[in-house]
Amino acid sequence: MISELLLSMMINPDLDKLNLIAHTDKKPAVAATQQTKAERTPFTQAFVIQEDNRTNMYNIEDIQKYYDNLINLVIKDFSARKSNPKEFLKWVDLPSEQLAKHGTKSHLDEIYDQAQILKSRKTTEERPLVVLGIGGSKHTAEFLLNMNGVGNKGKVYFYSDIDPVSFDNFLQEVHKPINELNFLVVSKSGTTFETKDGFLRFEYKLFEYYKNQGLSDKDALSAAQSHFAICTDKTPNGKNLRGKIGLKNGKDNNYIKELYIHDGVGGRFSMFDDAGLFAAAYAGVTKDKATRILKSAAQTSKNCLNNDIKINPAARSALFNLYAYQFGYKLKQQQYFGRLFEGGGENWIKQLYLESLKDFDFNATKAPDSMHYASEGFFYPANRDKYHVVMTAMSPEISPNYKKYLGAILISYAEKVPVEMEILDVENDAIKPEAIGEYVQAKHFEIVYTGMLRRQAKAQMPEKLPEVFQSHVEVYKNKFKPNSPYELAPGQ
Repeated sequence: MISELLLSMMINPDLDKLNLIAHTDKKPAVAATQQTKAERTPFTQAFVIQEDNRTNMYNIEDIQKYYDNLINLVIKDFSARKSNPKEFLKWVDLPSEQLAKHGTKSHLDEIYDQAQILKSRKTTEERPLVVLGIGGSKHTAEFLLNMNGVGNKGKVYFYSDIDPVSFDNFLQEVHKPINELNFLVVSKSGTTFETKDGFLRFEYKLFEYYKNQGLSDKDALSAAQSHFAICTDKTPNGKNLRGKIGLKNGKDNNYIKELYIHDGVGGRFSMFDDAGLFAAAYAGVTKDKATRILKSAAQTSKNCLNNDIKINPAARSALFNLYAYQFGYKLKQQQYFGRLFEGGGENWIKQLYLESLKDFDFNATKAPDSMHYASEGFFYPANRDKYHVVMTAMSPEISPNYKKYLGAILISYAEKVPVEMEILDVENDAIKPEAIGEYVQAKHFEIVYTGMLRRQAKAQMPEKLPEVFQSHVEVYKNKFKPNSPYELAPGQ
């Protein structure tokens, strides 16, 4: 009976029906609850306690009570930190900052203007954009494009390799001569080796092309520069890229260069920073859609700072994560159901989780591709009581088969493991803009809150939040520095 109820209702987020499951006189072994708002939001959640329940908790409210208001202490601590520029939490207010008017224009307007300038630099055909960046500089834009339904359409490509074989194969893959490509370079310092290497390789190849067309060195370099937009640190100094290229478009060189990586915004938290929005604008995401995404993300920031768990999606997920972790389900499996989540989605969520929480008890996959090996691993007897599963899906109403498919998998997981289901609304063959804004910003908060909750349960309060810093990345970067045995020469 419970399985039938879940199959018919869980993936059809209906608050009243879900509460019938969660609050019957005799609590069932499987129970569910979700966001209690008067209206369903474009991103909704449902939580399922496994059938072999090893606790007296049956829904998210029971979990909240068990942890004795820990989430309130975490939200209070986070709120006190977020205005401190040293805490690296500027991503909280970034969506609002991108929309704020400065005179007659917002920075979002300026980003779209610059994308149009670069797009207009063409001969006859529109040039594809090649994004040069690694980590968050790549995965965030990839995921944003795919959720908007414009990924893998030949308008934007991503390059992050350093070997000549990959370089040559990439140029064959895009089916365009070098003079018919534009580029977006994404690096705060401009010294990230992998990005600098690609930047110099492509720029030199363009320089050679224009030299062979009979241009002087000066004119060939200027023509090569006209293919590039550069997103880097806003504040120039003698060492960084901004100090070398200057501040304003149309001065010193031909780069598009009024794109910024904002201070206090780490790469994995940067989907709404200039690089991601520029790539979206170039690929054809309308400014109206981008505005809707940012407005939703800005509202989500407010909700995620609210102590009321009913309107705080990050708090609910973080509490569920803590519950699963502390009761033995230490391995977390994130599954994305549908092609719109592919192309950066798995890599973005892995980077967000692993780089923030510093553990490797996490995996992310795109389903149905992963279902055979994932279910074989989950349901192997020795593993059944180890996993916590997150199923991220589109609105089940888009197809009876899709709905039944999700329901069957949900029921299979719920027999043994805690499951969170995340549902994003669809609009015109893409994820609804409001759902993108809410989902991404809620995930940012969730991952930080999860780390804070783990420590709060142990009464450990660090001076700075490790979830937003990545100091250990320098371990390998330092090997490339001058006078090191591994010193590298980018572009060679």
